[in-house]
Amino acid sequence: MSIARRIGFAILGQGLGGIAGGCLGLLAGLAYTELTSTSGFEGYAGFIVAYWILGGIALGLVAGLIAGLVWTRR
Repeated sequence: MSIARRIGFAILGQGLGGIAGGCLGLLAGLAYTELTSTSGFEGYAGFIVAYWILGGIALGLVAGLIAGLVWTRR
């Protein structure tokens, strides 16, 4: 497989992984704020959800990159 195709799959994997990680981070953050009854004072619950989203995006980018590179080895 050509190097350009491997790079393309890696970038595609990063993009899709980032989107999926952000969505899962949003759901996990909302679930966390509901389960722990987080205060909504001055947007505190929103900040917590935003941190979960950013963490999900970061993990999704790494996992997507790895998945994209592994897929090209087949």
